[in-house]
Amino acid sequence: MPTINRSTDYTIRGPMGNLHLNPKKFVRTLYAIPFNVENSSSESSLDISYITPNLLVCSYPVTKYPKLLYRNGLDEIVEYLNKHHGKGTWKIFNFKVEKNGSDYDDIDIKNADDKTLYFPNYQRPSSTSCRGQRTTTLNGINSLICRKGWLDHCPPPFLLLQEIIDDMNLHISQSENNVAILHCRMGKGRSGTISIAYMMKYMNCPFEEAKELFMEKRFRMGLSKGVTINSQIRYIRYHELSLYYGINCNSMIVDQIKMSRFQLESITLQAMSGILFSHPYYTAVKISKYNNNRDGLIDLISVQTPEQVSTTKALYFKNSKNITIDINVPVEVSDIKIEFSLVARSHAMSHRITTLASNSNCWLNLYWETVRCSKTNSTNNFLLNELRNEQNNGLKFIFIIRWNELDGTSGTRSKGLRLFSSCILKWSLL
Repeated sequence: MPTINRSTDYTIRGPMGNLHLNPKKFVRTLYAIPFNVENSSSESSLDISYITPNLLVCSYPVTKYPKLLYRNGLDEIVEYLNKHHGKGTWKIFNFKVEKNGSDYDDIDIKNADDKTLYFPNYQRPSSTSCRGQRTTTLNGINSLICRKGWLDHCPPPFLLLQEIIDDMNLHISQSENNVAILHCRMGKGRSGTISIAYMMKYMNCPFEEAKELFMEKRFRMGLSKGVTINSQIRYIRYHELSLYYGINCNSMIVDQIKMSRFQLESITLQAMSGILFSHPYYTAVKISKYNNNRDGLIDLISVQTPEQVSTTKALYFKNSKNITIDINVPVEVSDIKIEFSLVARSHAMSHRITTLASNSNCWLNLYWETVRCSKTNSTNNFLLNELRNEQNNGLKFIFIIRWNELDGTSGTRSKGLRLFSSCILKWSLL
């Protein structure tokens, strides 16, 4: 069987003349249709979007076929960056924590950079000049790549969000020619969350303006709304709240979050679906946190309604169609995920009725939700001592979320059967 060169132009003769076709570019062009990519001569098939002249977003680059047929190649990305911006000016920020056989290693980036040519006189055709001059010295792999990933369709831990955008600013601010290129899997949710947070903090963009700018620069009109996952937007709002206190308070806020400890007390499901009282189903509730690598979750507690589960020692109280679950779990991190699902009480029932399904979740940061509950007008109400004083004076910390505010499967709005109208989580500071 003959070998097909995927990078070769093929000529198709027809009645209307000759058609020149490059299979690789053709497939990539189709794949990149939703994205507002940079068009520049031979690199027109690369999925790279300029959010600002110094902030670029792309889908993750790969090193092997068949994904090289339709995704950015790592060598091509590095060559593009060296040609259009210059060696030593760029840094890749990788937010994709999930692994597969086409992923690149850190040494692949170094090798790609070493073998690409240097273009000292090239100017990118735009209103902003990127002279491509060498502005930094390559001091090892850390000058080329920053790997700080987390699970897809989820927000980053709040402290990680701050670390990333501060690292981006440290790199970009060293020279007007420096650029940060961000990628996750598709260059949408995770990259968009970071891009918006960066523009809010270091370009003084209001949230809505930054969100709109990312959507317009990354996607073609009408094909995507940009960052849409409720939990990711919630974390950008936490970031917005942190900026309210001023950049000078950032280090103090980080310290407060690191010292925060909580006691989850109860969770109440309001106006629950009638199927849970008339059919052999129950709602399973699970609360979890990121593991150390942020590529998986660690369960803090799993409970179900309405029968008592001895392993969790949870108590259930049914009042009309409201159910309160006393959980009493200490938590030493601020970022938690709550998941809800519909489960059949017997294996036989799960096979008999397959049309009923429900899966939903949300992420929240307990520290910022505690701050939101504060009733004082003090500019120091983000301090733990201030919040504990309010708690001692009777303030209760609660988080309320409605069903339509929850995230669905894989970051979509699809949650299945509505299990309740709203959820109330209560906790206290330790």
